[in-house]
Amino acid sequence: MKYRKDIDGLRAVAVLPVLIFHAKLGFFHGGFLGVDVFFVISGFLITSILVEEISQKTFSFANFYERRVRRLLPALIFMTAATSVLAYQLMITVDLKGYGNSLVAMSLFSSNIFFWLDSGYFDRVADLKPMLHTWSLAVEEQYYFFFPLVLLIVLRWVPKLLTLTVLTILVISLGLASWAAVNAPDANFYLLPTRAWELMFGSLASILIFNNVQILERLSTANAFKNGALIVLFICLIWFDESIPHPSMLTLIPVLATLVLIVIPAPDSLAHKLLTLRPMVFTGLISYSLYLWHQPLLVFNRYMSAKSDASVRIAILLAAFALAFVSWRYIEKPFRHRNVTTRKQVYSFCAVSFAAIIGFGLYAGQDGLPSRYTQEQQALLSYLQYNAPAGQPQDNAHCFLGENETHKALSESCFDSGSVLLWGDSHANALAKGLRYKLGEKLNETTSSACLPLIDTHFPHRKHCQTTNDFVIEHIQQANYNTIVLHGNWISHPDKIDALSETLAALQTVNARIIVVGGVPHYLPDLPSFLLTKRLLLDADSAPVKVEPTLFAEIEAIDTKLMAASKQFDNVTFVSALASFCASQEQCQVILPSATEERQWVPAAWDYGHVTLEGALLLSDQIPVNTNQN
Repeated sequence: MKYRKDIDGLRAVAVLPVLIFHAKLGFFHGGFLGVDVFFVISGFLITSILVEEISQKTFSFANFYERRVRRLLPALIFMTAATSVLAYQLMITVDLKGYGNSLVAMSLFSSNIFFWLDSGYFDRVADLKPMLHTWSLAVEEQYYFFFPLVLLIVLRWVPKLLTLTVLTILVISLGLASWAAVNAPDANFYLLPTRAWELMFGSLASILIFNNVQILERLSTANAFKNGALIVLFICLIWFDESIPHPSMLTLIPVLATLVLIVIPAPDSLAHKLLTLRPMVFTGLISYSLYLWHQPLLVFNRYMSAKSDASVRIAILLAAFALAFVSWRYIEKPFRHRNVTTRKQVYSFCAVSFAAIIGFGLYAGQDGLPSRYTQEQQALLSYLQYNAPAGQPQDNAHCFLGENETHKALSESCFDSGSVLLWGDSHANALAKGLRYKLGEKLNETTSSACLPLIDTHFPHRKHCQTTNDFVIEHIQQANYNTIVLHGNWISHPDKIDALSETLAALQTVNARIIVVGGVPHYLPDLPSFLLTKRLLLDADSAPVKVEPTLFAEIEAIDTKLMAASKQFDNVTFVSALASFCASQEQCQVILPSATEERQWVPAAWDYGHVTLEGALLLSDQIPVNTNQN
């Protein structure tokens, strides 16, 4: 097929917002849509090659897959090898174990399935996964396995049905994505069946061009449509954000804009001239390697420094550009040309490399290689598998609901006799350990994974939250509580904080004191690892040291909103968890004396923010509960 500079420019439009979004530099809040643009481009290019070769009877699966191997795998292997060296040096056991498993999944072209089962793309833990971005490569690789065969069968036997076949796949996939956006958002994001429609739009563009379909023949109209499409695409990249269902019918907007940019040449349009600028074309040429390198660089920066200002993250992206150029010039280009490397050499190199990658992945994926650490360091990292000591019988009751559990799974003992109710998410469940030491059987608890204590609020990744919270409100109105404590990881849903005022208003029907507890300090990747990178251990020498957490300013801003909502009601008190742990932004208490062992020390939190028993006790002391029954 004929080379088009504007397609490389469109690749630049796709990759740059992805980089800026992942670097958290702002502006391109919908930068993740760049991957959707890539899918449309890929569908267009692959279909163009396949239709041309099948029509000319020059197609062979051997040649097709050889080109795909040459195009994708050498650069991927180069990046993976370098990333694995850094992972071995920097990642703690639990994260290296996950990294090793992700290497195996990547090597089997199933990264998307692995990360779907592992975590959501927008979860905070996703920021610490060096190979997360390979999910999109897996989607394309799976597409390469089935689509050439579909096209070959259709073009050989029923060529007139080609467009209908593509449209059928497109409509089914888009319909499935629309359903899954609400009912299975993580699967919807990662899996091929709900992404195929974007690739099919690219295929449709290829078919239209191959059949010489003239779209908008008038020059002025074509220019206007192409310019408008680029503007619409930029608006989507800027204004869409993580709260939109994705992919969904809304994603049609940037996908259709990409389709227009491909099928309407309009060489005199401003959009075409922008896309064919030399810097844009060059960025498009190195876009694959640029996409490969940016994620591990950003992840390892977060490992080495929990906080970094924008200038550091910009420098990291510039480093990604430098590595991408080296990869494109000295890895991608030589491996693509058959006069430089033979098919046997390429396949041998890839086979040996992937055998080594899988071997290391299996080795690291067993236990995360704890032998790299001293006994004292292992003692610190053991808190990543933390299980708080049971202090009261209710600790053994089922008062915390998992991801797929409804309120019907709660034990009766969770809310049958106490005068104080704790309501919230997993952070509230962690706090319950401390409150229960303080209150004993006077504490009732209803907590649910990732469900903030807010009424009439939909949480897309936890479909039972709304019904669970409705149940809690109904229970409160029928019970006789003296004090109700609301706590959660408020920063996980900053867009939903406004619902707190409505929730507090609903609680005015009961005669109870209400206490809203703000968010606890956060640490990346987690507090034990954070302490390890600071060369701090669980001892008296380290205990006086106070450190600066991650996201302090962001949590403080959320606290301001929580406090404002609380001040609207006379019976509501706000308690700052930040103030309980931190004297200032740079001075947060992270190592506490053990509540169960003399002369022992423990971290204040066992992961990024869930408090240990000792952390819960420290926070509980700041919560003014009244245990007298109404």
